[in-house]
Amino acid sequence: MGEWYNKDMKTNELISAILRDKPILIVDDEPKIIHVIQKYFQKAGIDLGLVVTAKDGQEALMKIQNQEFGLIIADIVMPKKSGLEVLKELKSQVRTKKIPFLLISGNLHAEIVKQAIVLGAKNIVSKPFHYEGFMERVFRAVGDLAI
Repeated sequence: MGEWYNKDMKTNELISAILRDKPILIVDDEPKIIHVIQKYFQKAGIDLGLVVTAKDGQEALMKIQNQEFGLIIADIVMPKKSGLEVLKELKSQVRTKKIPFLLISGNLHAEIVKQAIVLGAKNIVSKPFHYEGFMERVFRAVGDLAI
């Protein structure tokens, strides 16, 4: 896993070490979901100054043009641009194709899951989600960066 890895490190320390202080972008049209995810990162000891939010896919793409992110978490169903549309656009660009992308959704159909995997999503989290499971998925999403 690399020299940075220490088996005694907590998940939040591992995530921070892997992201190397790159911000995390949370994209969701539901303010409550954004708030819950921010609280999860805060509980994990991740600096909330490194957590950026967007209310839809179009706003997310604008932020991504101006800033480099270590992880993007996006809802699948949103106005203006869906999480799948954002994922597709990012994976088609050299500058952004390696950013780990975690999708969240309250409506997981087999076709959507298949499309997300083909497009390059690192994982999909089903709503409602809980702290431990969510943070495990975040760790899995960014874990490939450590290798």
